[in-house]
Amino acid sequence: MLTVISSAADINNAQRTLVHQLQTALPQRVACTVGGAGGGFEADVAYDDTLGLWFAGQSQDTKHFNGFGTDAPVAGKKVSLAAEINFPVQGISRAISGVFAQDENGRIAVLHRGKIRGGKAIFFQHYQGECVEADDGGKPDTFALIGWLDDPAFARRMNDFVREILRIKAAAK
Repeated sequence: MLTVISSAADINNAQRTLVHQLQTALPQRVACTVGGAGGGFEADVAYDDTLGLWFAGQSQDTKHFNGFGTDAPVAGKKVSLAAEINFPVQGISRAISGVFAQDENGRIAVLHRGKIRGGKAIFFQHYQGECVEADDGGKPDTFALIGWLDDPAFARRMNDFVREILRIKAAAK
């Protein structure tokens, strides 16, 4: 069974790997403003026009922010978030949807708790991807599997997940 990672050092290492994977797969850089519920920030978003996905990451006080969008970014303009997949900087936070989890061989999975606008029940009612169980601080729970950090196709898996979130949000309206 997968085990949710809670140590600050291990979460930070996994976040760095996630950023590296995405920035490698999304080679274009576009300077824009990333908008969000907590306000916006300036960033060079990583983008790939073949996937039609952009990514911006920022470490904040309590979380590693990872924002994604599907519209082509335009330099100097504000980009709209399609999804956020954030991780706590340390410990386990069930209020933050992103989770890094490790299997018995040391591989790191990127998981999602299913908490999106509309609620967790709606998410899992409509989610068509793979679900996995993980030990979440001594409590087993079900998560959506986004992908494995060592997968060469990780960015494509992330793209699929972001588009699945958009599909679920549309279906839940």
